[in-house]
Amino acid sequence: MSKKISLGIIFGGRSVEHEVSILTGQQVIQSADRDKYEIVPIYLDRDNLWYIGKDAGDIEFFRQKVIPLGKLNRVFPCPDPRRGKLSLIKVESGLFRKRKPITVDCVIPACHGTFGEDGALQGLLEMANVPYAGSNLSASAVGMNKIIFKAVLKSTGLPCLPYLTAIGSEWQTDPEGMISKIDREFSQAVFIKPAVLGSSVGISRADSSDRLRDALELAFQFGDRVLIEPAVDGGKEINCSVVDGDPPLPSILEQPVSSEELLTFDEKYKGRAVKGSKGTKGSKAGKGMAAQQRLIPAPLEDSMTAEIQDLAVRTFQAVGAGGVARIDFLISSDGEILINELNNIPGSLSFYLWERMGKSFSELIDRMVERAYEVNKLQNRTTFSFEANLLAGE
Repeated sequence: MSKKISLGIIFGGRSVEHEVSILTGQQVIQSADRDKYEIVPIYLDRDNLWYIGKDAGDIEFFRQKVIPLGKLNRVFPCPDPRRGKLSLIKVESGLFRKRKPITVDCVIPACHGTFGEDGALQGLLEMANVPYAGSNLSASAVGMNKIIFKAVLKSTGLPCLPYLTAIGSEWQTDPEGMISKIDREFSQAVFIKPAVLGSSVGISRADSSDRLRDALELAFQFGDRVLIEPAVDGGKEINCSVVDGDPPLPSILEQPVSSEELLTFDEKYKGRAVKGSKGTKGSKAGKGMAAQQRLIPAPLEDSMTAEIQDLAVRTFQAVGAGGVARIDFLISSDGEILINELNNIPGSLSFYLWERMGKSFSELIDRMVERAYEVNKLQNRTTFSFEANLLAGE
């Protein structure tokens, strides 16, 4: 019998999506094949301190009013690039206490939002030369930043909404000028979005100057750059997941159902009922994104479904995404398809879409791990150093 892979599942982190990340991480932990993997749950608290321990793999541990971190072991991540491993060294008191590291062979990042989905965590893993699932550093940064993502779409000719960007310093010095600029550019209602957040956090719709002012004030609480887009009234939101491969494979489509102008955080993760909608099953670790009310498959013509799936794959490739991602679309009332966002680490890893195609969550995890090793092997063929003899004085 071959040795099991020591698989680290990293979740939590310093992000407004901290609790969502716990749900996704626990779903991965519960669904991974124990015959193939030795699971190492790695919890990042809200200050990005690292913890491991048996309780970190139990969703009930995190449902307590105050998480008893004293029951876990705090660790330092120690890159070991020559071996291609990530060592976790326990933080213990005592000068002469022996510190035996826990070694991780491969990692699945399940952190949503800042520091986990934006390339920060991916950069650490690349320095460690450890195989990890999902998008690399650059693709993570592009996918996370809505403004940069829009620029990539425009440069590659992929369809998206027109947009403006706003900077916090400009808002502080001339708020009325910024409001006038937005009013001149867009005659209809707009959505105001923080550039680097997900899960509908900090997003508002504004259809008047007063609401626009409030929306900008809210968005700037979550970052220094804000995206402004025209609202698409009477349209549909459609999502498509893509799994990495040669070529990448698109999933079945879903249509999220909302009772609001904007799909809210509660509807995404708390499963607030929406009349006439259909839910999907979750996992024993908690439903996460699977709690959201949705129509699967999305009720679209076959030709439009195929077009959206093709655009999803092209977007995935344009960004250089990896692992499992989700591309969100808007369909206007006149049938125009527009790419809205890319999620490099989608809630629940969009497992519920792949299950409807006959691929279990466990099989999805296997594919992510396989691809992590393939990408790491290719990366290790790349030349990263060059001997120039500059220090020899020649």
